Amino acid sequence: MKKLNLLSIILIAVTAFSSCKKSIDTVQLDGGSINVTNAIIGGTRLNMLTTNSVVSANNTISANNYAIMPVVSGQLTLNFGTPAVAATTTVAAKPAVVYFTQNVTIDKTSRYSLFLTGDSLKAIDNVLIKENYTHTYADSVCGVRFINLAVGSNPISVNLQGSPNGSEATSLAYKSYSNFKQYPAKSVNTDYVFEFRDAATGNIITTYDLSTPYFHNITLCLNGAGNGVILDKDF
Repeated sequence: MKKLNLLSIILIAVTAFSSCKKSIDTVQLDGGSINVTNAIIGGTRLNMLTTNSVVSANNTISANNYAIMPVVSGQLTLNFGTPAVAATTTVAAKPAVVYFTQNVTIDKTSRYSLFLTGDSLKAIDNVLIKENYTHTYADSVCGVRFINLAVGSNPISVNLQGSPNGSEATSLAYKSYSNFKQYPAKSVNTDYVFEFRDAATGNIITTYDLSTPYFHNITLCLNGAGNGVILDKDF
Protein backbone atom coordinates (compact mmCIF):
# COMPACT_ATOMS: atom_id res chain seq x y z
CA MET A 1 0.00 0.00 0.00
CA LYS A 2 1.30 3.48 -0.85
CA LYS A 3 2.51 5.54 2.08
CA LEU A 4 2.47 9.32 2.12
CA ASN A 5 2.75 11.78 4.97
CA LEU A 6 -0.45 13.76 4.24
CA LEU A 7 0.98 14.74 0.85
CA SER A 8 -0.42 13.85 -2.54
CA ILE A 9 1.40 11.53 -4.91
CA ILE A 10 1.32 11.94 -8.64
CA LEU A 11 2.07 8.72 -10.44
CA ILE A 12 3.35 9.17 -13.90
CA ALA A 13 3.91 6.25 -16.21
CA VAL A 14 5.85 7.23 -19.27
CA THR A 15 5.31 4.77 -22.11
CA ALA A 16 7.94 4.92 -24.86
CA PHE A 17 6.74 4.70 -28.41
CA SER A 18 7.53 0.98 -28.68
CA SER A 19 4.43 0.30 -26.54
CA CYS A 20 2.04 2.56 -28.43
CA LYS A 21 -0.90 1.23 -30.40
CA LYS A 22 -0.01 -0.66 -33.52
CA SER A 23 -1.85 1.88 -35.67
CA ILE A 24 0.64 4.51 -34.50
CA ASP A 25 3.79 2.38 -34.70
CA THR A 26 3.95 2.40 -38.50
CA VAL A 27 3.80 6.19 -38.60
CA GLN A 28 6.40 6.49 -35.89
CA LEU A 29 9.22 4.71 -37.71
CA ASP A 30 10.82 8.07 -38.53
CA GLY A 31 9.63 9.88 -35.42
CA GLY A 32 10.27 9.96 -31.71
CA SER A 33 8.38 10.73 -28.53
CA ILE A 34 8.16 13.37 -25.84
CA ASN A 35 6.72 12.96 -22.37
CA VAL A 36 5.35 16.18 -20.92
CA THR A 37 4.66 16.63 -17.21
CA ASN A 38 2.48 19.53 -16.08
CA ALA A 39 3.67 20.30 -12.54
CA ILE A 40 3.05 24.06 -12.62
CA ILE A 41 1.83 25.54 -9.34
CA GLY A 42 -1.80 26.52 -9.75
CA GLY A 43 -1.62 25.32 -13.33
CA THR A 44 -4.42 24.26 -15.60
CA ARG A 45 -4.77 21.84 -18.47
CA LEU A 46 -2.30 22.55 -21.26
CA ASN A 47 -2.34 21.45 -24.89
CA MET A 48 0.41 21.00 -27.42
CA LEU A 49 -0.78 23.64 -29.87
CA THR A 50 1.43 22.42 -32.73
CA THR A 51 -0.92 19.50 -33.28
CA ASN A 52 0.42 18.72 -36.77
CA SER A 53 3.59 17.48 -35.00
CA VAL A 54 1.78 14.91 -32.85
CA VAL A 55 1.26 11.38 -34.18
CA SER A 56 -1.86 10.75 -32.09
CA ALA A 57 -4.97 12.45 -30.80
CA ASN A 58 -3.30 12.76 -27.39
CA ASN A 59 -2.12 16.36 -27.07
CA THR A 60 -3.49 17.38 -23.65
CA ILE A 61 -1.67 17.47 -20.30
CA SER A 62 -3.89 17.90 -17.25
CA ALA A 63 -2.69 19.82 -14.21
CA ASN A 64 -0.47 17.65 -12.00
CA ASN A 65 -0.39 14.99 -14.67
CA TYR A 66 1.56 13.90 -17.74
CA ALA A 67 1.10 12.83 -21.35
CA ILE A 68 3.32 10.81 -23.66
CA MET A 69 3.22 12.12 -27.22
CA PRO A 70 4.65 10.39 -30.30
CA VAL A 71 5.96 13.14 -32.58
CA VAL A 72 7.10 13.38 -36.19
CA SER A 73 10.76 13.74 -37.08
CA GLY A 74 12.47 17.00 -38.00
CA GLN A 75 12.98 20.42 -36.44
CA LEU A 76 9.93 21.04 -34.26
CA THR A 77 8.71 23.99 -32.26
CA LEU A 78 6.76 22.62 -29.31
CA ASN A 79 4.17 25.13 -28.18
CA PHE A 80 2.17 24.43 -25.02
CA GLY A 81 -0.74 26.53 -23.85
CA THR A 82 -4.51 26.82 -23.86
CA PRO A 83 -6.31 26.29 -27.17
CA ALA A 84 -8.64 28.77 -28.82
CA VAL A 85 -12.29 28.64 -27.80
CA ALA A 86 -14.97 29.41 -30.35
CA ALA A 87 -17.63 31.97 -29.59
CA THR A 88 -21.10 30.88 -28.53
CA THR A 89 -24.33 32.78 -28.18
CA THR A 90 -23.42 33.60 -24.58
CA VAL A 91 -19.61 33.57 -24.46
CA ALA A 92 -17.09 35.54 -26.52
CA ALA A 93 -14.36 33.75 -28.44
CA LYS A 94 -11.00 33.26 -26.74
CA PRO A 95 -7.74 33.10 -28.69
CA ALA A 96 -5.12 30.44 -28.09
CA VAL A 97 -2.47 31.43 -25.54
CA VAL A 98 1.06 30.02 -25.70
CA TYR A 99 2.70 29.74 -22.27
CA PHE A 100 5.77 27.73 -23.26
CA THR A 101 7.71 27.18 -26.48
CA GLN A 102 10.75 25.02 -27.15
CA ASN A 103 12.66 23.97 -30.29
CA VAL A 104 13.75 20.33 -30.53
CA THR A 105 15.24 18.05 -33.15
CA ILE A 106 13.44 14.73 -33.54
CA ASP A 107 14.54 11.53 -35.26
CA LYS A 108 13.55 7.89 -34.88
CA THR A 109 15.79 7.50 -31.80
CA SER A 110 14.65 10.67 -30.02
CA ARG A 111 13.02 10.36 -26.62
CA TYR A 112 12.54 13.54 -24.59
CA SER A 113 11.23 14.16 -21.10
CA LEU A 114 9.92 17.70 -20.55
CA PHE A 115 8.98 18.74 -17.02
CA LEU A 116 7.02 22.00 -16.78
CA THR A 117 7.09 23.70 -13.40
CA GLY A 118 7.08 27.24 -12.02
CA ASP A 119 5.07 29.60 -9.82
CA SER A 120 2.26 30.12 -12.35
CA LEU A 121 1.34 29.80 -16.02
CA LYS A 122 3.01 33.17 -16.60
CA ALA A 123 6.25 32.08 -14.93
CA ILE A 124 6.82 28.62 -16.36
CA ASP A 125 10.17 26.95 -15.79
CA ASN A 126 11.26 23.68 -17.33
CA VAL A 127 13.69 20.79 -17.45
CA LEU A 128 14.13 19.21 -20.89
CA ILE A 129 16.02 15.92 -20.99
CA LYS A 130 17.02 14.17 -24.20
CA GLU A 131 17.03 10.61 -23.00
CA ASN A 132 19.78 8.15 -23.89
CA TYR A 133 19.20 5.42 -21.33
CA THR A 134 18.58 1.75 -22.06
CA HIS A 135 14.92 0.95 -22.81
CA THR A 136 14.89 -2.31 -20.88
CA TYR A 137 17.24 -4.44 -18.83
CA ALA A 138 18.11 -8.02 -19.74
CA ASP A 139 18.64 -8.99 -16.10
CA SER A 140 16.39 -8.69 -13.04
CA VAL A 141 17.02 -5.02 -12.32
CA CYS A 142 15.30 -1.67 -12.74
CA GLY A 143 16.62 1.88 -12.85
CA VAL A 144 15.54 4.82 -10.66
CA ARG A 145 16.58 8.48 -10.74
CA PHE A 146 15.38 11.55 -8.85
CA ILE A 147 14.70 15.17 -9.82
CA ASN A 148 13.84 18.25 -7.77
CA LEU A 149 11.09 20.38 -9.35
CA ALA A 150 9.97 22.07 -6.13
CA VAL A 151 10.00 25.82 -6.79
CA GLY A 152 12.05 27.74 -4.23
CA SER A 153 13.03 24.60 -2.35
CA ASN A 154 16.26 23.88 -0.56
CA PRO A 155 18.34 21.06 -2.03
CA ILE A 156 16.78 17.69 -1.36
CA SER A 157 18.16 14.27 -0.60
CA VAL A 158 16.61 10.84 -1.00
CA ASN A 159 17.14 7.67 0.99
CA LEU A 160 15.61 4.24 1.25
CA GLN A 161 13.59 3.89 4.43
CA GLY A 162 15.92 2.70 7.19
CA SER A 163 19.05 3.92 5.36
CA PRO A 164 21.08 7.07 6.05
CA ASN A 165 19.93 10.43 4.71
CA GLY A 166 21.16 10.84 1.14
CA SER A 167 21.86 7.16 0.53
CA GLU A 168 20.17 7.34 -2.90
CA ALA A 169 20.66 10.99 -3.91
CA THR A 170 22.30 13.97 -2.22
CA SER A 171 21.90 17.76 -2.49
CA LEU A 172 19.66 17.95 -5.55
CA ALA A 173 19.07 21.66 -6.06
CA TYR A 174 15.97 22.94 -7.87
CA LYS A 175 15.84 21.43 -11.40
CA SER A 176 18.77 19.10 -10.67
CA TYR A 177 18.46 15.36 -11.20
CA SER A 178 20.50 12.27 -10.44
CA ASN A 179 21.76 9.51 -12.69
CA PHE A 180 19.84 6.26 -12.87
CA LYS A 181 20.71 3.79 -10.16
CA GLN A 182 20.00 0.09 -10.56
CA TYR A 183 17.92 -1.84 -8.04
CA PRO A 184 17.13 -5.59 -7.87
CA ALA A 185 13.80 -6.35 -9.56
CA LYS A 186 13.05 -9.94 -8.67
CA SER A 187 9.87 -11.51 -7.30
CA VAL A 188 11.05 -10.86 -3.74
CA ASN A 189 11.58 -7.13 -4.43
CA THR A 190 7.97 -6.03 -4.59
CA ASP A 191 8.50 -2.43 -3.48
CA TYR A 192 10.97 0.21 -2.35
CA VAL A 193 10.12 2.93 0.17
CA PHE A 194 11.88 6.22 -0.60
CA GLU A 195 12.07 9.20 1.76
CA PHE A 196 12.50 12.69 0.31
CA ARG A 197 14.19 15.05 2.76
CA ASP A 198 15.52 18.56 3.12
CA ALA A 199 19.20 17.88 2.51
CA ALA A 200 20.35 20.38 5.15
CA THR A 201 17.96 19.64 8.00
CA GLY A 202 17.15 16.01 7.27
CA ASN A 203 13.44 16.72 7.72
CA ILE A 204 11.17 14.43 5.72
CA ILE A 205 9.24 16.16 2.93
CA THR A 206 7.34 13.12 1.70
CA THR A 207 7.57 9.34 1.66
CA TYR A 208 6.77 7.23 -1.39
CA ASP A 209 6.26 3.47 -1.61
CA LEU A 210 7.30 2.46 -5.12
CA SER A 211 5.92 -0.73 -6.62
CA THR A 212 8.97 -2.19 -8.35
CA PRO A 213 9.02 -1.36 -12.10
CA TYR A 214 10.47 -4.68 -13.17
CA PHE A 215 13.20 -4.37 -15.85
CA HIS A 216 12.51 -0.72 -16.68
CA ASN A 217 13.55 2.84 -15.77
CA ILE A 218 11.59 5.36 -13.74
CA THR A 219 12.11 8.93 -12.57
CA LEU A 220 10.78 10.09 -9.21
CA CYS A 221 10.57 13.85 -8.80
CA LEU A 222 9.30 16.33 -6.31
CA ASN A 223 6.68 18.43 -8.09
CA GLY A 224 6.40 22.20 -8.42
CA ALA A 225 4.79 22.83 -5.07
CA GLY A 226 7.01 20.28 -3.36
CA ASN A 227 4.03 18.25 -2.23
CA GLY A 228 3.95 15.30 -4.58
CA VAL A 229 6.10 12.78 -6.40
CA ILE A 230 6.13 12.24 -10.15
CA LEU A 231 6.88 8.78 -11.50
CA ASP A 232 8.16 8.58 -15.06
CA LYS A 233 8.28 5.04 -16.47
CA ASP A 234 9.81 3.86 -19.74
CA PHE A 235 8.46 0.65 -21.24
